[in-house]
Amino acid sequence: MSLLAMDQMSLSFGGVMAVRQVSFEVRAGEVFAIIGPNGAGKTTLFNLVSRLYDADSGSLHFEGEEITRTPAHRIAEIGIARTFQNTELFEHETVLHNLLIGKHVYRRTNLVAEFLFLPSVRRQEIRFRREVEDIIDLLNLQHYRHQVIGNLPYGVRKMVEVARALCIKPKLLLLDEPSSGLNPEETEDLSFWIEDINEALGVTVIMVEHDMNLVQRTAGRVMALADGACLAIGSPGEIQSHPEVLRAYLGD
Repeated sequence: MSLLAMDQMSLSFGGVMAVRQVSFEVRAGEVFAIIGPNGAGKTTLFNLVSRLYDADSGSLHFEGEEITRTPAHRIAEIGIARTFQNTELFEHETVLHNLLIGKHVYRRTNLVAEFLFLPSVRRQEIRFRREVEDIIDLLNLQHYRHQVIGNLPYGVRKMVEVARALCIKPKLLLLDEPSSGLNPEETEDLSFWIEDINEALGVTVIMVEHDMNLVQRTAGRVMALADGACLAIGSPGEIQSHPEVLRAYLGD
C-alpha cells in the first residue's frame, strides 16, 4: 500500500499550467526523488502535497485517506513535515528553541497550566527536550545547540531546518532542494543523514533535488518533471538515460 498517492492533479496560475495531470505513488519506507529543469513544477508539487495550494483537479491520498482539501495547518498533525528551498527559521532564537518549536503539534497543556508551570507541563517539557536532544545527536548538531540561528553558516541552518521538521516525528518528510547552497563535503554528509533519517527513524522521504550524485546515492526511485508534467518514473539509472528526460534537459 502506498503512503502517498497523487492522482491526475493539475494546477494553473493565471492560465499558465504549473502542474499537468501528475500521478505518482510513494511507498512507505522509500526515498523518492523529484527532478526536473528550473520551472518544471517541482516546488509547486510540494506545495500541493503540503496543502499550501489547492489543486484545480485531481486527488491526493495519505495512508489511504483523502487529504485533497485538508487544511494546511493539519498537515503536520497527520504526519507530513517539510523543509523549504530558503530556510524558514526563527533567526533570533537558538537552535534548541527552534527545534522545541517543532514539538508544538504535541502540546496538550493549556495556558493556565503553563502559566502555573504545573507538574503536567514540567513532564511535557522534559519529554520534548529529551526527544529534541535525540535529533540533535542524530544530525550532529551538539556544538550548535545554544547558538543563535542568525550567527550560523548556511549549511548548518539547512540541517537545523531538517532537524526541526524531524521534531514533528513525521511519517513523510519533504525535502525541497536540501543540497542547495551546500559545499561538496556538506552534501556528502547530507547523503548519510538522509539514509539515517530513512533507515534509523523509519521516515519516508521525498526530495526535490538538482544534484544527481545525491539522488543516485540516496533515492530508490526518481520522477522526472518538465513543464509541469511527469516524463518518467524509475530508478536513477533509468531516468538518467530516458530519452524524454534527456530531451527536457538538453533539448533536441
